[in-house]
Amino acid sequence: MDTRSTRTAEILEALKAVRIPRTDRNLVSASLIRGLTHCDGAVKAELLLDAVATADQTKLVDQAKAVLQVLPWVKAANISMAENTAAPAAAGAPKNITNIIAVASGKGGVGKSTIATNLAAGLAASGARTGLLDADIYGPSIPLMLGVRDAKPRPVTGPEGKQLFGPVEAHGVKLMSMGFLVEEDKPIIWRGPMLHGALKQFFNDVAWGELDYLVVDLPPGTGDVSLTMVQTVQLAGVVIVSTPQQVAMLDARKALNMFGETGVSVLGIVENMSGAVFGTGGALRWAEEQGVAALGSIPLDARVCSSGDEGKPAVLSRDASISGPLKAMVQAVVQAVECRNAQAPARKPLSLKK
Repeated sequence: MDTRSTRTAEILEALKAVRIPRTDRNLVSASLIRGLTHCDGAVKAELLLDAVATADQTKLVDQAKAVLQVLPWVKAANISMAENTAAPAAAGAPKNITNIIAVASGKGGVGKSTIATNLAAGLAASGARTGLLDADIYGPSIPLMLGVRDAKPRPVTGPEGKQLFGPVEAHGVKLMSMGFLVEEDKPIIWRGPMLHGALKQFFNDVAWGELDYLVVDLPPGTGDVSLTMVQTVQLAGVVIVSTPQQVAMLDARKALNMFGETGVSVLGIVENMSGAVFGTGGALRWAEEQGVAALGSIPLDARVCSSGDEGKPAVLSRDASISGPLKAMVQAVVQAVECRNAQAPARKPLSLKK
């Protein structure tokens, strides 16, 4: 059993000591724990205490904190009540998606969509309920890269009879892209307000269902779509993609600063296309200088490029020389999200501009 699994078991064992008054059950046996995560000594969880007497709810939260703080490696225990005391969902934010991860870059041509596609496919392959939203409105590439370029969203009826888009599915991932809605060769000539409206529709008018992760492939740069994203939804964090070149990192710095200034957690940097052509390690050294996690280095490999053209994500390859670095990147992102969830207070999205 690895260290994370061992510590999760220790947390649950400790919480068994918190008994529910006037019953023979504890927090664990009564399945009252939700969203348990931990990282670097911080533990976070919510307790489903709706059915517990109001007078006992605060006591149970305090007892849960106390038993966890006894564990020698626990530095902070953030335990709160869920459901009846949870903050309302932000306007425009889907209530059924646990973690929304944006994938961004300061410039085009660094393989951002390749990273987003393989991240989503890798999460789905690990058993997570996963969606992928292609928010690169001007240059949607997800349909091609997942082998569904001729697919169309099916109409479905949502709550209260609302008509929704049913996402296309491929490789275990639920997908939505402007590429499904317009002709492949037809340019999209939209200004900011239309982009804003389209992105909100992709969140609110798509039948995503229950998701553990929704990966959002943002367009390059720091323009309207990226700003709408931080205005509209609560992000678990952003992954920034860069090649090792100095010029790419100059643009990646702009993306890093934009998300930092809007209060979004930067989960880390992925160095893509690493190798003889663009050099090696430049983006990872830059990440260290910025105090940002290095989420992995993906070698420049023609097989990764061709897998996107063929609609078969390289992370799913049985050849470890192709899939290994991508799988490691997926695990690093999962770890970063768990750490963010355990340590960071919730960030409210910026107020929407009318």
